[in-house]
Amino acid sequence: MWDSLKCNPFHALLSLAQIGIGLHLISHDSYFVWPPYVAGIANDDIIGGVFVLVGLGMMYWVFDRQRSVRFDHALLIISAGVMTTLTFYQWLHYIVLGIEMPWISNAALTGVILILAERSNSSD
Repeated sequence: MWDSLKCNPFHALLSLAQIGIGLHLISHDSYFVWPPYVAGIANDDIIGGVFVLVGLGMMYWVFDRQRSVRFDHALLIISAGVMTTLTFYQWLHYIVLGIEMPWISNAALTGVILILAERSNSSD
């Protein structure tokens, strides 16, 4: 178990971060407020559930002995997509409404995901 974590610490941390983000989004039903016609969709628990599922998938990959490169690539692509969308949507809230949101830290986390994706082994 510890060997898996030592070999893939960034994946494990990213997994925990995305699970945490997902749980936060699930537990805050009025997190997004703008624009009003999109807020209902953005605050849906399914959005937070996607983050939790991606995080759990990444944690599964960390502990899987085979560590499929294709599965890793798929997880990193999905992870980068949802994090980029979240970051952009939070940034829009900040720009339009002046609401403090963690878009800067999420942008940094998205950068880490992109670095992981670039450095992932493509020999499979």
